[in-house]
Amino acid sequence: MKVLLVTDGIFPYVMGGMQKHSYYLGKYLAKAGIQVHLVHCAPGNPSANEFELPEFASFDQNHISFSRVPEPERGSLPGHYLRESRRYAEDVYARMKGRLGEFDLIYCQGFTGLGFIQGRKRGEVKIPVVSNLHGYEMYQRMPSLKARLGRAPLRSMAREVSLGSDAVFSFGGQITGILKRIGVAPERILECPIGIEERWIDGVVPTVSGGVRSFVFVGRNERRKGIKELRIALKELHADGKDGFLFRMVGPIPKEEQLKAGNITYHGSLTEEEHVRNVMRAADVLVCPSYAEGMPTVIMEAMASGLAILATDVGAVARQVDAGNGWLLPAPRPELVKAAMEEAIRMPAEQLLQLKERSLAKARERFTWERVITCKVNALEDAIRNFVP
Repeated sequence: MKVLLVTDGIFPYVMGGMQKHSYYLGKYLAKAGIQVHLVHCAPGNPSANEFELPEFASFDQNHISFSRVPEPERGSLPGHYLRESRRYAEDVYARMKGRLGEFDLIYCQGFTGLGFIQGRKRGEVKIPVVSNLHGYEMYQRMPSLKARLGRAPLRSMAREVSLGSDAVFSFGGQITGILKRIGVAPERILECPIGIEERWIDGVVPTVSGGVRSFVFVGRNERRKGIKELRIALKELHADGKDGFLFRMVGPIPKEEQLKAGNITYHGSLTEEEHVRNVMRAADVLVCPSYAEGMPTVIMEAMASGLAILATDVGAVARQVDAGNGWLLPAPRPELVKAAMEEAIRMPAEQLLQLKERSLAKARERFTWERVITCKVNALEDAIRNFVP
């Protein structure tokens, strides 16, 4: 099988869940013997090629190659993200149009399939186009009126990609339901989870302190991540005199939004995976109170590090979190986040250790890339087999 894999960025050039997914997807497709050509963009268009970077040292160079397409010029007027996404998709299509005969299938991350879908309508694309929009956040709960008003154009573009593709990947959970509601036929929905590398999975769960519980948040400073609600919950816990916990925040949280409390540490952005892993390994519970998600990589990394998980039931999070390994909240309300944290603080060390052990076991049993890539390859083979030109 020969796959053209298209993404709007890849780790380590670009940080984010989709970018990490693209990195590992390309790596493990190639490792499975699939011929992959991965198209991406990188800020500043660096001169070094991928195989000169240490992050690509473990890639099978006989089965994967790369092309870089320049990023579209960034604008500031309303709707610039949609315009840039469409322009990038058109640029990728223009770059690869003459090479489509080399591939059996096109796998498009996010909105990057728009150019190929338009090419299909013009009769120029003769192979299946498979898309993965990840979280479909524009169809999930929004944290503000402004966010709700701004999602209509995103929904329109998501529908265009989803209905125009020959097959669409879903991480499962609520995402499959969203796809069905917008009109994607069930037989065109391919369910596969995200994965975690074996090297992330620890053999032993860190012990739980008998007196102090340790929590961690890892993420971007985006409104949909529930940072405002988490800040309120932490502020109320501090006001109530709850001192039996430590909290570490990893992410670019502005100083004016940081709480002044001795048991809360702000690490800022950590770009090295090992640094993030070390912070996680020092914690008991990951807190992820998002309004909208796909299947968060950060939850997978926390599970593989032996943490219990406190998260909201959005996207495909229910596939990762249940009562056996944490707390699945119906909404990111501050009082719910606070109550769950209080329960973790009061919980006997032996009981919390069981939650942490179950997280690690779930990561190992269900979500390693070695397991996930088999699901991906089977789904892609089905898409090729069922394709009707």
